[in-house]
Amino acid sequence: MSLNAASFFKGVTTGIVIGTAVTMLGDPISDRQRSRLVKRTEGIFKNMGSLIDSAMDIFR
Repeated sequence: MSLNAASFFKGVTTGIVIGTAVTMLGDPISDRQRSRLVKRTEGIFKNMGSLIDSAMDIFR
């Protein structure tokens, strides 16, 4: 995998984490909303992980 591709994926991941943190600070949620978010987020991160693994395999 090239250095540019690795840097891109690191940048995207960092942006997602920082964006999520800023959103959570700006708009606090209730316990019920938090539990729903956790359930949805698990699937999203599984999909993102699969996507990143596939992309890394392509560059190898």
